Amino acid sequence: MAESLAPLYLLCSAPGAGKTTLLPYLIARAQELIVADMDELLEDGGLLGVPIATQDAWKMWPAYDRMWRRIADVIRRSGKPLLLMRSTPSAGDLTAGLNWTEPTFWATLDCADDERARRLAVRGWDDKAVTDALADAAAARDLLPTVIRSDDADPTTVADRVLAWAAQNRH
Repeated sequence: MAESLAPLYLLCSAPGAGKTTLLPYLIARAQELIVADMDELLEDGGLLGVPIATQDAWKMWPAYDRMWRRIADVIRRSGKPLLLMRSTPSAGDLTAGLNWTEPTFWATLDCADDERARRLAVRGWDDKAVTDALADAAAARDLLPTVIRSDDADPTTVADRVLAWAAQNRH
């Protein structure tokens, strides 16, 4: 008999959308959800000394996703739904049951390109990195029909939007 898992809500975004800013607001407001960010396991952009959070590490990303799938399934089998924040997925990531165990729901956290570029410039990102992030954001918009804006409201309101989306998709 297959084990039953609580829902998984994957909130994706390209860099600069506001995941890091939003995280503490979600944690404070989520009553029935466990909230995590895939970047929380990284230390200086790496895991156990292996760089993960760079474009050069793209070959490691599927393994990192598989590790997070296992972590997510361990949490979800307790009956607690998980809201997991992550980077923009590839089209293959969205194939039901391929990388993430069902039930899984996807949304993207997004902001206007000029706001994203401004946020990344403040972080010291160079023009190429900003251009790559803008391309990631465009890909997320194409892949994920559910878009939650992060640039038109304060973080508390954005957190409420995210939590409302998750509540709409409860089984």
